[in-house]
Amino acid sequence: MDGDHSLSPYSRRRGAPRADTKDSAKARTLLTAIFCAFAALLPIVAVVAPKGTVGLLLLAAILAAPTHWWACRRFPVPDLRMSIALVVLLAWCAIASAWSVEPVQALVLAIRIAVVFAAGMILFAASAALDDAARERVGRWLIAGFGVSLAYMAVEIGLDYPLLRSFKEPRPGSEAVWFNRGAVALSLIVWPAVAYLWGRGLGWKSLALPVLLGIASTFLLSASATLGFATGVAAFLLASSHRRAGRAITLAACVVAMVATPLAVREMHDHGWHRADWLASSEQHRVEIWNFSVERIAEKPLFGWGFDSSRHVGKLFHEAGEADPRIVSLHPHNAPLQIVLELGAVGAVIALVLLWLISTRLDSLPSRMRECGQAMFIAALAIGCVAFGQWQNWWLALIASVALLMPFTATTAARDSGRQL
Repeated sequence: MDGDHSLSPYSRRRGAPRADTKDSAKARTLLTAIFCAFAALLPIVAVVAPKGTVGLLLLAAILAAPTHWWACRRFPVPDLRMSIALVVLLAWCAIASAWSVEPVQALVLAIRIAVVFAAGMILFAASAALDDAARERVGRWLIAGFGVSLAYMAVEIGLDYPLLRSFKEPRPGSEAVWFNRGAVALSLIVWPAVAYLWGRGLGWKSLALPVLLGIASTFLLSASATLGFATGVAAFLLASSHRRAGRAITLAACVVAMVATPLAVREMHDHGWHRADWLASSEQHRVEIWNFSVERIAEKPLFGWGFDSSRHVGKLFHEAGEADPRIVSLHPHNAPLQIVLELGAVGAVIALVLLWLISTRLDSLPSRMRECGQAMFIAALAIGCVAFGQWQNWWLALIASVALLMPFTATTAARDSGRQL
């Protein structure tokens, strides 16, 4: 294992000056408060208003950057390799905007994504200034916020959604899906919580949290959330079985998702899954959309149709009378297919390199935190393969935010021992 790997996607600058003055102590206290507030608010915001995760991430980064400078007399510097990988991906998105159906709109989206990624990287780097006591506080606030979010969901459901009805359109029968995004968010946020609880003495008992929440999610009609909980628990158990198993499943999942998805979709469609009675209508519809995407990928395999073009391709073919209206969608509901459809094989290779870097960093974490991180990774990948558009800002901000919380679940001693494995 590379001894320079750190807990999260940033590198500590060797020999960087640290100001041990009263002002520095105040700054570190303020920085801790920023991360505590972020950890406490993330589960609540993700449940009440999922799109608010973008604003929460940006606000935390805006506050943390100058506070970090005040504490350490330097701005937080993200890890070089992760930064290069993200820059290359975003650069290719910007370039691919040139042949998109809506070039200006696509370029604006690429800029927005760049801002989200930059905020996440700044926060990763800024968190290096926190000591064990500060990390312990952040972890406690995460558990508190997670508990509040669960209590809020229980009250809303039990009392027939009194708060949500006050600002959501009252469409009969739609209440069951109001918490779908929130449930998906909790299926990821639960893993930093499990890692924290495990390290504080609960051990295997902490695994009851995702198991019970996964069972509860089946009553919310959120198949994506249920899938997230199920794949996360399965990945955790597999990763716990052997030291190398976690890295093997994360790497295999990345390759299978990016390479095998088009082949699997063709098999599904050829075997009539789009008309199968044992699938729900929405799932049949997914197969139709996926197959249409695979057909379009075959037409422009190298460079794709252009960044953010998936929202337009179905409409174009439908208007030309060459596609069924059922395939008209804003995105393929499958991240690997969307990446290859829009960015081609070039974009797929860049995405694979980025995923490989992330899986390598996860493998450098200490035990239990490592398994929880890998479970979170697999859960996010599984959800991305069936649900949201890959470039939705709230989804990217949620993933970055949850990954940021993982470092606050272990002490320095545990992190250092993990890097020696």
